[in-house]
Amino acid sequence: MTNANHRDPADQPRPLRIIAAGTSAVTLILGGLPTVGVPLTPEVTGWLMGVIGALSGLAVALFGERKVTPVASPRDQDGHALTPDTSEATR
Repeated sequence: MTNANHRDPADQPRPLRIIAAGTSAVTLILGGLPTVGVPLTPEVTGWLMGVIGALSGLAVALFGERKVTPVASPRDQDGHALTPDTSEATR
């Protein structure tokens, strides 16, 4: 017997993965610029990678935090606490 309300974990949105993939793509593209002829010194390339690395982590934290529900204190968009549905229909 399957529960109609059950969602397969594979079907869940993955906002942190999407944000991390985007920042990784930016890192890959900018890091590869010297290999396609963009004249960057090793020092500039290293500096860019450091900045991008720091900003990537910050982007995941800032943008991802708004897109996931905290486990410790889940709330809706209006700030109201989310509570389990205890009605008979969900049992």
